[in-house]
Amino acid sequence: MLQLHATIKAPQARVRELSEKVEALGVEEIIPRTVPYAQFAAESRMNYDFVFREMLTDGLDVVYLDFWFADSPEGRQAAYKVEFNLPQIPLNLRYEERETDQ
Repeated sequence: MLQLHATIKAPQARVRELSEKVEALGVEEIIPRTVPYAQFAAESRMNYDFVFREMLTDGLDVVYLDFWFADSPEGRQAAYKVEFNLPQIPLNLRYEERETDQ
């Protein structure tokens, strides 16, 4: 099933805070992935993914918070709600195939 995959790239110190905010906006499943700093720096867009200053200055591993929305009007509305309520934090949205239980 095609879904909207969202990823927030965050410093380790902000993972709990951001996860709680995203959950409060209706996201039920968040999967954190720790990414080595060198990989993050190599694959990121400097002025788009380095939202938090410490991600650039500290040189520490970064956590990618992955979550998904249905490919439907309701799913796109839910994605908009999260993005609107987390100003200046990009969701890095893209479509992908994903197996679901539903």
